[in-house]
Amino acid sequence: MINNECRPLGGHSYLALIDSMGNSLSIVNDARQSFDKESTDWTSQDGRLLRYLADHHHTSPFRGVVFKWRVKAPLFVARQWWKHTVASSFVDDQLGWNEKSFRYCSAEDAQFYMPGQFLAQAESNRQASGGPLPSGTQQSAKIEWSKALEAATAAYAELLLMGVSKEQARAVLPAALYTSFTWTCSLQALLHFISLRRKDGAQGEIVAYANALIELGSPVAPEAFEAFAANNYQF
Repeated sequence: MINNECRPLGGHSYLALIDSMGNSLSIVNDARQSFDKESTDWTSQDGRLLRYLADHHHTSPFRGVVFKWRVKAPLFVARQWWKHTVASSFVDDQLGWNEKSFRYCSAEDAQFYMPGQFLAQAESNRQASGGPLPSGTQQSAKIEWSKALEAATAAYAELLLMGVSKEQARAVLPAALYTSFTWTCSLQALLHFISLRRKDGAQGEIVAYANALIELGSPVAPEAFEAFAANNYQF
């Protein structure tokens, strides 16, 4: 069991690497299967081969390294994350996802995300944020956010008192609700996730998790992550 952990958004958020299989040597040895060759110790030749694989997008050998993560994140981050388990032809058998269910768990003690800073809508990008709101608006936005959370949690509690099932009552809870899940993925899927979620225009909250994935994942296969960084985190 690996116990590395960090809190990308502070507060209630966390990311933990709980298990892994393989390393950088696994990648180059998988690549050498075409020639029925294998290395037992890492050499400079292995480094050159790994960089070649990364530079030329020979990605299948990267599937032999596997990570298992435990994540706690707001629902809107988890739903962006979930897209990576359903929208790519090469990761269908490389990803495992098991999430907390509010059909079974009560949300009466739920935790919610509060931004540390509220951002304005970007002028040139319909889906992205721009710079921070004026300081005088920050507190007003925080008040409105808090009021909405209080109203939603009060409605949820009242619905449960009426006898409404948890699976229906949960629908009134907002996307700021924290959920938790385990994510099992290959190194190929991990680097693909990071390359997309660190791009300009990615939401800041999920960028924070992508950076944390690099921080915790790099020690497992440092040479692979160095090659990834040398390619400007594109994979």
